[in-house]
Amino acid sequence: MQAALVRSLEAVQETLGSREEHRGPMDMADEAEMEHQRETLWNLGYRYRQFYREVTMALNRLAKDEFGYCEDCGDPIAEARLEVQPTARLCIDCQRELERRTSLSRQGGRKRSSDGAAPERMWDVDWRHPECVNA
Repeated sequence: MQAALVRSLEAVQETLGSREEHRGPMDMADEAEMEHQRETLWNLGYRYRQFYREVTMALNRLAKDEFGYCEDCGDPIAEARLEVQPTARLCIDCQRELERRTSLSRQGGRKRSSDGAAPERMWDVDWRHPECVNA
């Protein structure tokens, strides 16, 4: 597992170090495209840096013999989960609970109805003022 994590870390370092930016005269369309590419590269760089941190933390857990144990409940993380996601810090049950809490907080604490549908919000309602419709 450590060798796979180290290879991931090296791949991220190589990717982050190889980004280049073109300089030179450009028309407005080229500048817009370049700006879009810059933004895309920044987003990719952010994801790579985040992954780099996760791999580094996993290597630190390996060094401390804490790798493979859930940070919330302390139970072992399933080996199949670690094979798919070696940077996993939570067991599947704790990860699901975290995602459920995150989902509820994004919904403002609203719960779904018994049929599983999200609650209706004022801006989801399809209504029109007759005086505003040009028919």
